[in-house]
Amino acid sequence: MGVRRDKGLALARYMTGTSGIPGLSWEGLHSEITAPPPYQIDVTTSRSLENWHDLIRGIDGDQPHMAIRYDNSLSDVSQAWVAMRLSGFIPLLTAHYNTMKDRIEVE
Repeated sequence: MGVRRDKGLALARYMTGTSGIPGLSWEGLHSEITAPPPYQIDVTTSRSLENWHDLIRGIDGDQPHMAIRYDNSLSDVSQAWVAMRLSGFIPLLTAHYNTMKDRIEVE
């Protein structure tokens, strides 16, 4: 249980430090990163892809609900994998684009 806890804490620290979003923390009982609404972030530290796939399949709705895989086969926390439904991802992509569209040159 110590390795999973360490990985969860590392994810929460990395996400908070790089995003600047306050309130991200590891909640080990449910294997998730608690986040401000509307974000929901589930985590698996298993090497089995099937466990990550199960988390992805469990995502429903169009909210920003993510499934993160971070196991010992990945060199560091920045290499963790994130998956979500396209319908939940598009609003994030749109918001990101809108913050930088004046700097993007379309050919």
